[in-house]
Amino acid sequence: MGSKRIRYKYKDRKGIASLFNSKGYPRGKRGQPKLNPDITIGIIAKIKSYKRYTPFKAWIQITKLKGFSYILDLWFKNKAVKNYWYKRFQNDPEVETGIRANFWRNHLQKHFNKK
Repeated sequence: MGSKRIRYKYKDRKGIASLFNSKGYPRGKRGQPKLNPDITIGIIAKIKSYKRYTPFKAWIQITKLKGFSYILDLWFKNKAVKNYWYKRFQNDPEVETGIRANFWRNHLQKHFNKK
């Protein structure tokens, strides 16, 4: 049996009612799922092994590797249409502003800008 359903007849969602959706079920976690820390450490180590490139350029080189699709599998596991996201990630012509740059900015850049 699933989770227990709680019914509320009023529309004001304050206090304990804010934890349940309009159907009476507990709210799920919102937003994009976090990347596995082991994978993040692996990506960071690989970027640091590219010594002649800047970290961002090394990230772009890593996205072109053959085994990078495994990381994409883990990253896009909750997406409905995976093929669209694969093509968009790998064939993005705008390197500086595209989806690879967004991934870098949102998840990896903070590890290289420490002072």
